[in-house]
Amino acid sequence: MSSRKRKPTESGGASGSNSDQSRSKKQRAADVAKTFLDIAKESADWFPPLQSALRAVIALIKRYKQFEGVRDKIRDLKPQLDRFKLHITTTTIDGDPGETERRKELTSALEEIEKRSRELLEGTVIRFANREDDSGEVARLVERLREAIARHQTSQQRTIYGQIPSLASSFDTLLKLLEKSPAVKNKLDSVMDRLDRLCSEEDNDDGPWDDNEHEHRAKLFDALRLIEDNGNVLSNRINAQGYKESQDDIQAVSAMADDIRDAVVDYQMAQQRATYDLNCRLIDAAELSVLNSCRRAQGTGYQHGDRKGCLRGTRETVLNEIESWARDFEKPPVFWLNGLAGTGKSTIAQTVSEQIFANGLLGASFFCSRDFEDRSDLRLIFPTLAFQLAHKYPTFRSVLIPLLRSNPDIVHESLMNQMGELIVKPLKSADVWMVIVIDALDECKDEEPQSAILSVLGRFVKRIPKVKFFITGRPEPRIKDGFRLPLLVDSTDVFVLHDVQHSLINSDIQLFLKHELSEVARRRRVEGWPRDEHIDLLCDRAGGLFVYAVATVKFLDSSTRLPEQQLDAIVDFPEHTGHEGKTRFNPKTTLDSLYTSILKAAFSEEDPEVDLRVRSTIGTVVLLVNPLPPPVIARLIGLDPREVTLFLTLVQSLLAFDEDPNRPVKPFHKSFPDFITDPSRCTDARFWISPKILHLELATNCLRVMNDGLEPNLLLLPDFALNSEVKDLETRIDDRISDTLRYACRSWHGHLTKTEGNVAGVISCLRVFLEEKFLAWLEVVSVLGAVSGAIVGLEQLIAWLQEVSGNDELLDIARDYSHFVAMFFEPISVSATHIYHSALELSPFSSIVRRWYYHRRHTSLPRVMVGIRESWEGGIMIPSENYCLSYTWSPCGQFIAAQSLEAVEIYDSLSLELLSTLKLTKPTPDEVTSLLAYSSDGRLIASLCGTSLVIWDIQTGGVAKEANYGGIKNGSLVWSLDGRTIGIVEMKGSQTYVVRTYDVDSGATHSPGILESRDEPYLWAYGTSFRIMTTKRVGQARTINIFEVGSILTKIESFYIGSWEEDLKIKFFSQTTHRISCSDEDGRHLAIMDIRDSRSLLEEEGFSHCFSSDGSLFAAANTRSVHIWKYTSDGYARWREFSTQDNTEDLRFSSTSSSLLSCTDGILKLWRLDGLPTDAHCDSYEQLAVLSRGGDYIVASHEWDSAITITNLFSQTPPSTVDTGAVIATLTLTGNILLALGEDTIAAWRLTGDGMVDGVLPGEKAGRGNTIWTIPVQSYRPDLFVQDQTVVIEEGGKAIHAYHTETGEVFELIQPNPFCQKHFWSDTLSGNVGRLHKCGWDTTSEGGGPLSWDTLREGWVKDLEGNHLLWLPVEWRDPEHIASPPYDSTVVWLQFYRGWSVWAVVIKF
Repeated sequence: MSSRKRKPTESGGASGSNSDQSRSKKQRAADVAKTFLDIAKESADWFPPLQSALRAVIALIKRYKQFEGVRDKIRDLKPQLDRFKLHITTTTIDGDPGETERRKELTSALEEIEKRSRELLEGTVIRFANREDDSGEVARLVERLREAIARHQTSQQRTIYGQIPSLASSFDTLLKLLEKSPAVKNKLDSVMDRLDRLCSEEDNDDGPWDDNEHEHRAKLFDALRLIEDNGNVLSNRINAQGYKESQDDIQAVSAMADDIRDAVVDYQMAQQRATYDLNCRLIDAAELSVLNSCRRAQGTGYQHGDRKGCLRGTRETVLNEIESWARDFEKPPVFWLNGLAGTGKSTIAQTVSEQIFANGLLGASFFCSRDFEDRSDLRLIFPTLAFQLAHKYPTFRSVLIPLLRSNPDIVHESLMNQMGELIVKPLKSADVWMVIVIDALDECKDEEPQSAILSVLGRFVKRIPKVKFFITGRPEPRIKDGFRLPLLVDSTDVFVLHDVQHSLINSDIQLFLKHELSEVARRRRVEGWPRDEHIDLLCDRAGGLFVYAVATVKFLDSSTRLPEQQLDAIVDFPEHTGHEGKTRFNPKTTLDSLYTSILKAAFSEEDPEVDLRVRSTIGTVVLLVNPLPPPVIARLIGLDPREVTLFLTLVQSLLAFDEDPNRPVKPFHKSFPDFITDPSRCTDARFWISPKILHLELATNCLRVMNDGLEPNLLLLPDFALNSEVKDLETRIDDRISDTLRYACRSWHGHLTKTEGNVAGVISCLRVFLEEKFLAWLEVVSVLGAVSGAIVGLEQLIAWLQEVSGNDELLDIARDYSHFVAMFFEPISVSATHIYHSALELSPFSSIVRRWYYHRRHTSLPRVMVGIRESWEGGIMIPSENYCLSYTWSPCGQFIAAQSLEAVEIYDSLSLELLSTLKLTKPTPDEVTSLLAYSSDGRLIASLCGTSLVIWDIQTGGVAKEANYGGIKNGSLVWSLDGRTIGIVEMKGSQTYVVRTYDVDSGATHSPGILESRDEPYLWAYGTSFRIMTTKRVGQARTINIFEVGSILTKIESFYIGSWEEDLKIKFFSQTTHRISCSDEDGRHLAIMDIRDSRSLLEEEGFSHCFSSDGSLFAAANTRSVHIWKYTSDGYARWREFSTQDNTEDLRFSSTSSSLLSCTDGILKLWRLDGLPTDAHCDSYEQLAVLSRGGDYIVASHEWDSAITITNLFSQTPPSTVDTGAVIATLTLTGNILLALGEDTIAAWRLTGDGMVDGVLPGEKAGRGNTIWTIPVQSYRPDLFVQDQTVVIEEGGKAIHAYHTETGEVFELIQPNPFCQKHFWSDTLSGNVGRLHKCGWDTTSEGGGPLSWDTLREGWVKDLEGNHLLWLPVEWRDPEHIASPPYDSTVVWLQFYRGWSVWAVVIKF
């Protein structure tokens, strides 16, 4: 070591500065060195020379001060060291004779590096002088270390790759001899090209090695040597005899080429798997947790399941063309394999995936399937592809993980956002060549006229030029139109399978049948079978459909009958011209005859009871929402598992059926369910399945399974636990929820809605389920993550009960339960236990769910004693964090769109789940009006905001059109009914409006004219154009004019509606009924009039108002309430009334009139109208409330009231009353002193131990005369809090006064207020810890909230031990006060503000 000593500093200050800098450099150097240190500690076990070299370099790094240049080299070296470790620990010297010599060379190089490092460290070569080139010395040593390891790896690769050139040269002779056979020559050229690429990998591949690497390489070499020997024999024979074209020789060379390709592909696939496995092992636990938390589909990759590729020698034309396209990145980036059902698209996709995976080009794959919910969900395609890409490419993962951490909800956003964020951004950073495979795109649920996935792909494909997409699908209209989109048509190669030459397809099918049936004959020991005429007959009947050939082979290979007998059943069955399978190659071909013959051969004897069980078994396989294993199917339909297995075995040629009983069984091809459920095709009544009847059986069976298997807290979860906090949740699910019960819980309602027949049995099961098992069912769907499906299921149940059963009692129950799940969607979704702790606890007193289930909850759980609503009001706040500028319903009423300054959010109107976020290209200025409207088909949504008119495609989330538009101050926006034009009315001056139309296709804007109107014009769609209502006022006389919007504005109707003395503004017009609504500015007068006869239909008070689409309902907002009227022959009669916390600014009905949206101060609220009682109005929660010290009585006052009630919570004594003489703003208690803060005064009363006002007899009312003191205050509604015997009043952020609670004497004044800079909403005292804690949110800093009780952003209330006590509804978030009364930890009270309304919740433990 160097003996140099540090020179002392002359200045203490300088010393401190230099010391800090030195410590900082030392610390950073130590951090850099730690990367090597971890490897060095363990490398002694697997390669000691490496440990010695690493330790020497580590010591050198710690000594140097200049190390920044070393850090990147160390980071780049670490993956190489990881692969080297894997190679050393899994490779034996015995397995590779050259490995000993290679390790000696590596050891020598490492010793040189160690020696050089120690020389530098001891100062024998250079002296440390803090020079910048010092780090260069270390960097060069690190580089030498990398080169030494790379040389070792390269040397090992040459041991196998060096053998390949001799093989390639041996085939040159064959190529020359067989030039006259282009097909064979092209195949050999392709194989030689693959060998050349394998040789070229020698200089670029540095591993990795797995424990079978030498075995893989030896296997490849042996295979290639054998092929080479055979090739030489063939070449020698041909040379000796002179060349004469022989079909046998051509087939022999073709077979050898196939052998070479297969051997190389097998080796390359083993290499790629080793690479993939290594990359997966390098993912740390935190990253893996992020990836696994992403919502994705299961089993979509090409390597999952029992998918099979093409038989060798078949489909060569299309496979060669696809392989050529995949390798040539100059060709279009998209390839569409287009083919009819049964032409073998998925089999080809499987082979393509395997081949490009072997080449190292397969990025990810998604095999769609309508048999599985997740594999047919468009919104899971991009998240699933991203998940696979992250496991394969570290650079992709390094971009994706931070993105998912910052925005975990991206997987729930629009397809456009998904592809842009999850695929395109990480791929640009990954910078790798790849092909992504999507098979059977037509099997995804997609309502778009052009495929949504293809629409998105067209927008992004040119931004990622190193990425190609191979897609298969039937030529359905939406798929064909998707590939014809302008952005995609020039970027796509198309191959039409059913247009391939008949002779080529026939030859492939014949080869397939010969090969497969020969294997059947060999295994079953059948000689002389099948005959050539049998092959020809089957090939002819296949008519170009590979699915026919596959089904035939599966049928002939039945384990229960002889192959010869099975073949006779097919040959003897007559052909007929049917439906599916009819092709241009053979008009008589039909799959129907094949399927019928298979069924009749399997169940030859007629037995009505057996036939019934057969139909139940096969029909269940066909109609299941998700495939199930045979034992699960048996338990679901109540049959003997052995019999179910027997039935399925007899028809296994029609099913994807595995010997493993735990594997799901499903139809092997989509054509079979289409056949067996169509009575015009499946003409034998023994086998025809009526979907509606069988769905009824399945619904009944699902309910039976749930009624038998569901119990409260089935998973034995701890109280108050989040699902995510239960570490062994998956194990509990597997152990406690059977596959049968899991399926029943997810799918019962899907079967129920498709039923037909006698529903008495299912109604009986349904009643038991609703009355006894409903909450237990919610527990299961909570832990399964299927609460959104539960809401959909309850809505389906309501619709079914209305249409089918006519059972009003069950209908009321279903509606009540639907309100329950919708209101408490959040707590139910994240915690099964909070179904009881929060949702049931906070449900209204009159709700059915509370009446039936509340008494069953644990009595030891906390109880909400004050603050429970009396009934469902229907009002649920939209859980958006953004201020809503405008909003609209979708035409179907299923979705709600809300626009903020930066985006349009789309919500599910049932669950209020955020479905997608449409980002605005430009932020909306605050002073500009924002307009929002859906197209009539619901596919597009237009937003006029700021200076832009933006049109989005709803399903993809992409911008379909965008045009510049001047900022609009006021106006309206409407789509034409054909969706081709947008009408806009814009206010330009006082009572002056400009009408414009925008052509969606061309982007052209036209202005038909300018209108004068006393009130804001009302615009609506009419045919392919629009109509507008305007008003004119002359004195008190009013006239309504209606204009047709065309190239000009044409007045078509005019109505005189009389003289109005009041200044009423007409706001809404119901075009279907010719009714108008109007009101004055302050809501004192609201009226509805029929303009055809000037008849008044309603006179009320109100301001915000609207009609339903058919005019049958009318809603209006009054002060803190919303009223709904229903039209009758006598006019509009009051129908519903709801209380609100604020004055509602805007109202809109859904298209079905079943729901109402209200907007107040940028907050949207949804009101469900179906199934609510007419007296839904309730204001019992609008109150101020505080608790006594012991928690035995509560002091409360209604908002804007002067009376205070004091109620004993644990006795039946009537409450006492205090009349304060003024409107109360705040109540509080300190000891036995009651304080009431009014608008300008604070008053104090002394209470006795039982809560009575001191000096007042029972039954008497206390008043101002009973106060112990009063004090005037100088600001409106000042903040107030108490501590011990002190009351502190903050007056408008200007001053703080402290008063003695017994005397009212001022003893402290702080001015100006130091707290006003912090913007605390309020303060309160937590008696548990005897300290004052800030409560509410500090708007100037992170955090806020009290120390002992906390309300998180999610709405939890926590106790002192961190247990989640209560999940608050959305409108109960951010409470103003949270505290426990002094000296008592059994009661907590929460006081809330929303606008000017205040209410309280009291919880007793």
